[in-house]
Amino acid sequence: MSGKSQRSEISREEAAAEVLSRWEDIHYSLRTAMGQLAKEWKITDWRIRTAIHSLVFETVRRLNTIDYVLNSVLEKTSITDLDSLTRNTLRIAAYLILFGEGVPALATNEAVSIIKRRRNKRLAGFGNAVLRKIQQTNLHTIIQTTSREEQNTLQYSVPQWMFEYAKQLLGLDEAREFFFASLQSPSIYIRINTLHDKAESAVMRLEKEEFQCTPTPHLPEIYKVQRGTQPVVHTNLYTQNIIYLQSLASALVARILNPKRESIIVDLCAAPGSKTSHLAQLMENHGNIIAVDNIPVRTQELKRNLTRLGVCNTHILLANSFKLPFRQDFQVDSVLVDPPCSNTGVIQTRPEVKWTMTPELVQRLTKVQKGLMQRGSQIVAPDGYIVYSTCSITLEENEHLIRDFLDANKDFELVPTQPFFGSPAFEGQVQCQRLFPHKQDTEGFFVAKLHKKTGV
Repeated sequence: MSGKSQRSEISREEAAAEVLSRWEDIHYSLRTAMGQLAKEWKITDWRIRTAIHSLVFETVRRLNTIDYVLNSVLEKTSITDLDSLTRNTLRIAAYLILFGEGVPALATNEAVSIIKRRRNKRLAGFGNAVLRKIQQTNLHTIIQTTSREEQNTLQYSVPQWMFEYAKQLLGLDEAREFFFASLQSPSIYIRINTLHDKAESAVMRLEKEEFQCTPTPHLPEIYKVQRGTQPVVHTNLYTQNIIYLQSLASALVARILNPKRESIIVDLCAAPGSKTSHLAQLMENHGNIIAVDNIPVRTQELKRNLTRLGVCNTHILLANSFKLPFRQDFQVDSVLVDPPCSNTGVIQTRPEVKWTMTPELVQRLTKVQKGLMQRGSQIVAPDGYIVYSTCSITLEENEHLIRDFLDANKDFELVPTQPFFGSPAFEGQVQCQRLFPHKQDTEGFFVAKLHKKTGV
């Protein structure tokens, strides 16, 4: 892949196209590709990084719609037949023309300049012709000429299987609301790390840095960032590890587990440590948490995060959660099962999931989730609890999994998930809760709490 051309200024369009190319060609996550590029190109100005980040994520959020329009003006080829840099440069320009607030002619000129500099004049001329046609395109008209099924997938930029699934789950109107909300930039929530400072003091310091934050009901350590002069990650409080970026839904999970100060807890899928560190914070660094993950690079990230956040009651275990090196009689007060999932509830913050997840992958993930729940049931003591959470919208990973687990484990029962500010889960599991971006202003989540009965 070509490196950055020699220029005195960084083109956000070129950088964004480069990030998308690395995502496609090397299968990096968008954030990994963004971080790598910023390091290689020495992009230190947060304003430039924010502009590139926004352009990348907004383009990926609408990728199928952009490709549909590009293919509609390509006469003898498809967008996927082009080399990755040319393809993604055209995608970036098409996004700016169709959805952006800039001047279409300027977006075209910049794309042509990039392709000419990084590829050749012939391809630049081809790109110019394509983008000039798109400038004359009416997106609404194109969408209206498609079938009813295609209209939904193009208007809300989502794969057809995912839209149909959400429609069956939520109904047509609410499915549209969910996918519309998922196309918007997410709200920013922070957790005040009370292992380092008191919430009131931290908020006052944020206000001095010209941020406006509001508390959230039921979660006293969580604040919504309403306004700021820069990204939260560039504040003094973030660099001092006093605040931590965490979604409202994610922060709810530790509160539902409700650990006691001297609890012994196993977190079966702990990395990168958001929920683990929150549990430690609620326990005020007392008790013991065993944080398990089976990938060395993830356990290293987990260790770094826990260390910088001041967590010292957690023991990191690099192990396969299905083959934990515990004694046969080892039992704990609570188990957190936050397993790998389809991420279909977090397409607002991880839009690439829309284009990589499939129904077949969901089924494979469900098998792993069931196994982890069964393993958790073996180590939790009578009168103890399992909290199960996913950032998925599917029934297979959530209500159906819990139903099957309860059928196979008569010594467990559902108990209310408190605090409760989501929506009751489906299929009669009203003790569990779901959260959605269009309802609770947070990621799509499912949370269940199960109690292991005594004397069974």
